[in-house]
Amino acid sequence: MKRGHWRGVWGLAAALLGLPAAAQLEPLEGAPQYSCFEAARQGGSVTETVAAQLCQGARSDTPARCFHRVQEKAFLSDSQALQLCQYAQPEDDPASCFLKARASSFLDETQLLQLCRPPIAETMQLCPYGP
Repeated sequence: MKRGHWRGVWGLAAALLGLPAAAQLEPLEGAPQYSCFEAARQGGSVTETVAAQLCQGARSDTPARCFHRVQEKAFLSDSQALQLCQYAQPEDDPASCFLKARASSFLDETQLLQLCRPPIAETMQLCPYGP
């Protein structure tokens, strides 16, 4: 029998037994967290630890793009940029929010970070041990 056939048989057996499917046991190519991690590390200015924190739970490379943008244009510290950009999704734009609000208000950076970070960030703070 062909190799692909056995994969299907094992996947069916796993499903019937309530085990993870064989395809789920293989490494995921193009996983969004890893894509984000790689995007964050481009340019070498972000440590692996910060990149890993930034991209935890990412669904795209949006957190990395946000991080680089605010570091370049707003000169935020790593922890501030992480607070602003972690959990950002493509429909969010925390970097633009922060840059526009900073240019047109008298709020301090802490208040601006709270105003502009993604909505999920507030929820995640309530779960100190992760999702």
